[in-house]
This record gives sequence, structure tokens and C-alpha cells, in this order.
Amino acid sequence: MNKKLTSISLAFVFLLTPVASHPQQNDTGSADRKKGIEHMSKELGLSADQRTKVEVIFDTERKKVEAIFNEEKQKLQRVQQETRSSLQGVLTPEQMNKLDQKMRQNSKHDPKKKQDRENRI
Repeated sequence: MNKKLTSISLAFVFLLTPVASHPQQNDTGSADRKKGIEHMSKELGLSADQRTKVEVIFDTERKKVEAIFNEEKQKLQRVQQETRSSLQGVLTPEQMNKLDQKMRQNSKHDPKKKQDRENRI
């Protein structure tokens, strides 16, 4: 019983992880979701009707989570732009250039930071 409960819990985590870590879904995320639903369906012994309803529920949840991530991303970008504007009011153009160079240099080591930074500028 405990092992089955653990498996079911892991299935839920497995289903939700692609959404949480990558709000912009791709084919891999979709395949992962399908595998997760298939696993959950087997573990719980879902009927075809139940499986369809569960898929709809998780699809609805995924869309809501994506919307939240997109809203929060926009808020963060606004805060970052405000910070940049505030810094421009304090730093000299040379200091601002140096800061920009340092940020670009740091983003070379972390591709995600580079992408985030490009989205802001």
C-alpha cells in the first residue's frame, strides 16, 4: 500500500515537473506528460473515461500554470527594467557600460541568464 502510494505521488510529481520547470512546453514536455498520465492510469486502474477526464484536468492546470508564469515573468521584467533605469540615473555612462559588459560576461557562463538578459534589453 505504501509503495503504491509512493508511486502515485511520484506520478503526480512527474506530471507536474515539466510544467513547473519549463512553462513554455515543447514536444518533449508533451511526451513526458503523456507518459506520466499513462503511468498514473495504470497505477490507479483508470477507465478510458476517467483517463480522458484526468487528461483534461491536467491540461487545464498546465494552461493556468503557464499563464501564471507568463504574468510573473512580465512583472519581473518590469522590475528589472525599473532597476536598470534607476541605475542609469546613478551611474555614469562609463560605469553603466562596464556593468553591461560584466553582465554579458556572466551570461556567457550561464545560457539561461543570457536568454533572460536578451529578453530584457
